[in-house]
Amino acid sequence: MKLAQSLRRMAVRQRSITARAAAFVLVLWLLLPGWATSASAETRGYVIGWLATATYNPGLAINCPRTAKDPSKVFGIGNLGRPRDRALVDGKPVPPDDFPDAVVKDPDIETVVGKYAYGFDLGGNPANKFVDPETHEQVDNQLWRAIGCNKEFFTVTPPRAPYPEEEAWMQMVDTAPGYAIQISGPDLRKDGPVTLTLDRTIRHLERDATGEVRSDVTYVLDPSPRSHNVLSGEIRDGTLTIKPADVWLEGEAPFYVQIDLRDAHMRMRSEQGGNLLGYWGGYTDWHKWAYMCSARPGSNCDPVGQYRALEKMADADPDPMTGQNRLISTTWRLEAVPAFLATEDGKVVAVASGEGLGGKVGPPMVADAANK
Repeated sequence: MKLAQSLRRMAVRQRSITARAAAFVLVLWLLLPGWATSASAETRGYVIGWLATATYNPGLAINCPRTAKDPSKVFGIGNLGRPRDRALVDGKPVPPDDFPDAVVKDPDIETVVGKYAYGFDLGGNPANKFVDPETHEQVDNQLWRAIGCNKEFFTVTPPRAPYPEEEAWMQMVDTAPGYAIQISGPDLRKDGPVTLTLDRTIRHLERDATGEVRSDVTYVLDPSPRSHNVLSGEIRDGTLTIKPADVWLEGEAPFYVQIDLRDAHMRMRSEQGGNLLGYWGGYTDWHKWAYMCSARPGSNCDPVGQYRALEKMADADPDPMTGQNRLISTTWRLEAVPAFLATEDGKVVAVASGEGLGGKVGPPMVADAANK
């Protein structure tokens, strides 16, 4: 009898200890957010299927009134330069397209005077600000001001890309590694903090029967740290933004030698099917853009005119010797499709999802949002 009573008392004490331990674990689970959300944490994967200068064209007469009066002035220049362009180095004639800073007379091409352009507030000169047609905020985008009156830019509206960039991008899609995006957070169907990771893939992207980049394909991430970027972000009301930071992604010729943004800003949101649509903006080296312009046969770019326009519009990072700004504010438009992402050893680190960020799917972005 005494043995049975002793066993019963021990069982009661054990149940009491177990109950207290369970209660303690429950309190920790409720107090520590990481415990509560770890089971539901997720990472979604995407690959960028479209990237180009963010164009905004409410009308040629609005953006480029001089050109509107006589469009023939910008036609036919291409990569051949103007017959009147003369460049001198040490008093001797040199090819103007190779030495645009030595051209005797600035071509003074027209630059954008319109009010609207896509972008972000980078803290630049208030006198140079545009108004973003989507957010209606004051933004910096001096690259668009410099190039927007080039016919290859004023004749296109998203979802079309400017010809020189579209042509090069379509070649890159089929031959060069892609750009991958990972978005991680406790629950991407809700607003909250996220981590955005950018990498390259080790092979090119796959197309579908329509020529677009396929969704739901698995890509292996390049383990090299050269193009590895980890950014802090937030989803709010279905839109993902990041804490400004520098971004660098290795590129490929013939157009984007690299994706290089200082003080990078981003905003992206979901469309039907889980695709991402958004904008990246920041400061980039204008010399590299000028090189891409002049080094592309058939791009119909005006090498000398664009070089001088970019030089005048550059708005950051002055050279300590000359005072000439080396960086220019810019904005790119991008589209990305859902993808599975994996490491070289086969571990899947991000899954493709058709759900909207923050549980929301927005309407298509329109180029004339400011006029709606």
